[in-house]
Amino acid sequence: MEKKEKKMHKIHLKDYTNQLEKILEKKNFSLQTKNLLLSMFYKIENAYPDYHKTKEDVYDKGDFLERLLSIIEDKCSEIEIGNTYLIEDEEPKKAKKTEKNEQGYIIDKQNKKITILGNEFTALNAILEMDEESICLPEEETVLQEAIDYFLNLGQRMNEAEIIRDFNGWSWDIILKDIKNIRLNLAFQNFIYLLGYNFIVQWIENDSNLADYLSLAHEKLKEEFGQEKADRLIRLLCRISIEMVTEQNEEQRDKWENLKKETNKELEKLNDKKNFLEEVTEEKKKITKKIQKIDKIVNNTDALAKEYEQRNAKLPNKEKIFSIRHLVNKLEIERQEYVDEMKKYNILIDPKGYIDRKDKISKNAEFLNELNLVGKKQENANVLIELCLLFLSCFQIKIAKAQTRQEIMSYFHILRYYHLLIFNQEGIVLKEIEKLKQPFNKTIELLLVKAKKMYVIDEVTDNEEINLKILSSIFESKMIDLNHLIIETKVEDGKLIVECYDTNILENSFEVQSNQTVKLKKKTKLFI
Repeated sequence: MEKKEKKMHKIHLKDYTNQLEKILEKKNFSLQTKNLLLSMFYKIENAYPDYHKTKEDVYDKGDFLERLLSIIEDKCSEIEIGNTYLIEDEEPKKAKKTEKNEQGYIIDKQNKKITILGNEFTALNAILEMDEESICLPEEETVLQEAIDYFLNLGQRMNEAEIIRDFNGWSWDIILKDIKNIRLNLAFQNFIYLLGYNFIVQWIENDSNLADYLSLAHEKLKEEFGQEKADRLIRLLCRISIEMVTEQNEEQRDKWENLKKETNKELEKLNDKKNFLEEVTEEKKKITKKIQKIDKIVNNTDALAKEYEQRNAKLPNKEKIFSIRHLVNKLEIERQEYVDEMKKYNILIDPKGYIDRKDKISKNAEFLNELNLVGKKQENANVLIELCLLFLSCFQIKIAKAQTRQEIMSYFHILRYYHLLIFNQEGIVLKEIEKLKQPFNKTIELLLVKAKKMYVIDEVTDNEEINLKILSSIFESKMIDLNHLIIETKVEDGKLIVECYDTNILENSFEVQSNQTVKLKKKTKLFI
């Protein structure tokens, strides 16, 4: 379907619940299952406006609901409600303890079956997981395959399920217990706002290993924020992805530990240049002899027949070489492999090739040695703080480049959302992290100054310092639409009191410390 036709299609196709009902009519699901899925769709549609306004950079509602319809229709032959529900503060009744039922569902992709042990939120998670595929990477990046898979797929699932996890149609409340991996979620949100949600979706949906999205991500970041920041961000993306997957998968942890040992071992050899070159020279001699041996066999009929007999004598029946001609083909392939290996050694002997290899292995070793593969909590926290500091410095660049009122208004919602992201299992949010307080304050001040310059916000007082203190309260608010924010100031018992209203409903009030007498506007609709 052409893009224009698709847009027109979405305009007319407003009743997604009706579309779901038509699909469910063809499915042999229980009435309970059908009601759960219909309720899930209702909650998504009901929560979407608040979700979109609060977060800004999100998926199109039509695209998302159509995707869910497609998954249910094509990838779910059976969806059943389990007898055991995972209800808060209650023990599961005779539930088998599995990784999947701890998160509320069990999926069987091969048989297109889902067992849901929970509510609409767990149903949405299960359906989204049914659609997950391996992320395509170019051949030279396949070492990162499982790590990038884990990061993008789980990050995207948590991100998409947020619409009914944290939004109920009238309020926004972050549900800590339902975030499967808090650290991964935080990192993923950083890259949504740095790369753009559409880019992340294109990366996940890419079904060809010809497109190198890791390099494309680097180029996109470099273009917007500069080489140094782009390098650091991609490095952090890879590091966090690896550390996350190794926490969950022992085989992955062993793989990266072994790669670290092999890389350090190679670097040690490269650092001893004299011995390294001697080893390479010896290897070249061995390869030369192997090539010469193949040439002698191929060019001598008797030698070829003898080689054919000797090889077949050692092979089981199913692996035997069919004929002399097949042996010649096999020998030619082996010869080419030796030639290719010889070329690699020739490059290493060349001074430039040696320096390039040593530089590459040194960088790889540095990166691998940084990895926290034993799960030290403080190191994990430090890496996330580094990412957040980098994000805020990049966001300051975005603010400086902003040219429209719409961009500035969007940045108020994004920075407020980011300000309140959960940092760890204890429920600490980003605004409470000591190392982030000053960078946050700087970013907020830059945004407020830019908003004032572009006539996006009104002043509450004639004092810049007090004005900044009052306006900073925007980023503490859980109000859905900041456009509705009205600030009322008053003096009571010599204290400056600020009240924040969502239109005419009082949301919160606070005292502003000041020794100065200032001129106040009694009531101000903050966003002009």
